[in-house]
Amino acid sequence: MTMCKTELGIDTFSFYSNLTPKQKSGILEVLRVLPGFQTKREDYIEETYEYTSDCFADQGVKLMIFRKKKSVWGLFVVLHPTLLLGDHDRSALYHPKKKVHKELMKQADSILKRVHVPCKLQEMKLYRVDVTANLFFEDSDLAESYLRILKKGLLLPHYHLEWFRKNERKAKDIKAANTHSYKQACKSAAFFSYDKTAQLEMIGRFPDRLIGKRVLRLEVQLRRKGIRKWVCEDDLDNCVKTLRALEAQAGDIIRWYLHRMELTGGIHVRYEDAAAIIGVVKHAKTRARMLYLLRKTSDSRDLTAALEKLKKEFDLSGGQIKRLLKKFRKCGISPITLTNAEPQRALKPIGTMI
Repeated sequence: MTMCKTELGIDTFSFYSNLTPKQKSGILEVLRVLPGFQTKREDYIEETYEYTSDCFADQGVKLMIFRKKKSVWGLFVVLHPTLLLGDHDRSALYHPKKKVHKELMKQADSILKRVHVPCKLQEMKLYRVDVTANLFFEDSDLAESYLRILKKGLLLPHYHLEWFRKNERKAKDIKAANTHSYKQACKSAAFFSYDKTAQLEMIGRFPDRLIGKRVLRLEVQLRRKGIRKWVCEDDLDNCVKTLRALEAQAGDIIRWYLHRMELTGGIHVRYEDAAAIIGVVKHAKTRARMLYLLRKTSDSRDLTAALEKLKKEFDLSGGQIKRLLKKFRKCGISPITLTNAEPQRALKPIGTMI
């Protein structure tokens, strides 16, 4: 297996601010006459509204103004930092440094001022940060194999699967976007993986540096509560300190998710090879359970669904399931196997690449 390199950094981050009705009206009055304005929702009965603007998206700024069920009006400002700094390679990642970050904020504030946003970014709350890894492959089949493996991983407790939907207008080709991506999310965070090369080709933004390469992107999207797990309380209100702390821990953050998804243990081999390895396990009861899980993981949506079937079939406790997964790791293999169509007979865990 040949891999070019791994890049770690920040993809996007966003800010939030409350708005008075007068401030909201002032911003919308400007945005409505500019290109890229969309009314996503206007529900006068529930008093829920959502408006977005992509007018400055190519410069690295997206805006959303919203109100939910009679609550206060709010403003989200989403920044794509490398675009703001003049790098038009959509695959590039941001590495926050004090001087560069100051220039970044200055550029964003100048755009916000043009649309009558009443405050500067430093006065807003840092709302979300996307901690990111780019995995560069020379073989597109490998990127597809690892995306399939990611889709087979465990669904974390309190997380749910998310897909692109037609009415959200987040992708030009919904079917292709869902084929080339995987996301599980909760209220405070999300794990998102997708074929970045396919996405850039879809939107016509494929950069020269990716010619002959395939990029699999892994993103951990941390909201305020999720950020607190990784950043000390004293730095939470300092944007550049928070970003630098998250960038420094990017590998640890992504590996933390991959480990919980059971994607850092044994190697991925073909079904028949995994069955042969399990076949020499000493205890017949353990062998039967491992072979059952191997089969159900291959047949089911993901490892979570397979473990539910295993638990029901053998009436197992949570502790017994953990011990069985540990047995797989001890054997050096993952219950997530490769398809016979894949050219490789073994792939190392994706967590070892970060």
